[in-house]
Amino acid sequence: MGSGSDDSAMSGRLRALVDRHASSGPAVDGDQQILLKGGTILSMDPAVGDFAVGDVLIIGDHVAEVGEAISAPAATVIDARDRIVMPGFCDPHIHCWEGVLGRIIPENVPQTTEDPVGGAPMSSRSYMYAAHRLFGPACRPEDIYAGTLISLLNALNGGITTVVDNMHNARSPEHSDAGVAALFDAGLRGVHAVGRPTSGKWAGTFPADVYRLRDQYFSSDDQLCSMRLYAPGSDDLTELIPVRKELDLWFSFDSGIGRQPLEQLYEDGSFDGREAINHGNFVSPEQRKLIVGNGSQVNVCPRIESQFRYGRIPYNEWVESGLRPGISNDNPMTYGIDMFSEMRALYLLQRVDEHRDGAQSASLREIILSATQQGADNCGVGAVAGSLTPGKKADIVLLDVGRTQLFPRNNILCSVVQGADIGCVDAVLVNGRLVKWDGQLLGVDLENIRNVVQESHDYLLSAVDWPHQATDFDD
Repeated sequence: MGSGSDDSAMSGRLRALVDRHASSGPAVDGDQQILLKGGTILSMDPAVGDFAVGDVLIIGDHVAEVGEAISAPAATVIDARDRIVMPGFCDPHIHCWEGVLGRIIPENVPQTTEDPVGGAPMSSRSYMYAAHRLFGPACRPEDIYAGTLISLLNALNGGITTVVDNMHNARSPEHSDAGVAALFDAGLRGVHAVGRPTSGKWAGTFPADVYRLRDQYFSSDDQLCSMRLYAPGSDDLTELIPVRKELDLWFSFDSGIGRQPLEQLYEDGSFDGREAINHGNFVSPEQRKLIVGNGSQVNVCPRIESQFRYGRIPYNEWVESGLRPGISNDNPMTYGIDMFSEMRALYLLQRVDEHRDGAQSASLREIILSATQQGADNCGVGAVAGSLTPGKKADIVLLDVGRTQLFPRNNILCSVVQGADIGCVDAVLVNGRLVKWDGQLLGVDLENIRNVVQESHDYLLSAVDWPHQATDFDD
């Protein structure tokens, strides 16, 4: 990528911008001006529209203007002629602490052996057993940091600019601090969704420690990262509801929300529309209507649901109820964090249902909408992210259409969903700051991070007496 000009001063200005962003924190100069020039603009805002050739002007940390030809003499110009310019993806549901264990559970296979504690399936190839009963209790704070950081950097590298870290392994205040530290160090728009472990010994400091976390790290409403509560949907919410009311927090729920007395929770104000429901399955039509009518959000997990949940992805059921779900990656222990793969899986499974059952499948644009604006709504940042709308934050991804898989440039929606992958993500901006440039993350010491992650990985495998080789070929 270049300045789009032979003017050496302009080229120098661009180099200085990249260097400055590589060495700075998340805040940018309010007077900064960047002009993304001549790109193919996919705005995901009907009021803005799309442009075969267009410009995006960034001032400070926000999108100032989107149009066919923008004049901004003071701006640093980025040549986007061979790029698709689109909003960053927003993922409301990743269990980031699992990152050092990436792809260690190739399949969530059926089990016949019973765990003597609790009667749950016991096997190294059972996700619930391996994550919650084996590795979760073995995690030190430094393992939480390593796993969370590598997960978030993987997300950022793939154009995911907002992530809700569903941190269901907060075994002590130190574990929570480590997760927050990784969130800040990653440099994306992040949400620390803190929750209790589901098994094993822990300090028992949740939810009391939520007050400290809010005061210490998230006291301002005007910062890149925020926090919320997390719980399995079937949990007893007696202790958590007063905390969410007093601290005015969002709530993320995993499966089981259908077991709650939803009508009562909405009526008494315990639920107020700031709920993000992961998976969105096992909910009755009446409950869906209640959830949608009260403004709560839902996200689906295409790869996890198709592999772990008998192939049922309740996307159409929610659309028919009046809400288009977001999309989330969920589980780094089985999958690489990759929104392109999630979009493609959802689109293909939708088309299978259409051909087999006559169901109405989502369009390509609707799939991208789920990965951007609807995801942002789930993340609680829909007013500032999810589309290239003037006034919103400049969370932007540039895809390289010069790559052989996207060349020549034809249908842009098909290119994003059916053709692109993480390798096509050439540049990423978060809050107006370049965090990826020319295919490389900026300001990230990958060699050191790999060493930290490897040490954590090796420790955990040893700590739980993992029955497979560190590098295994078991099917």
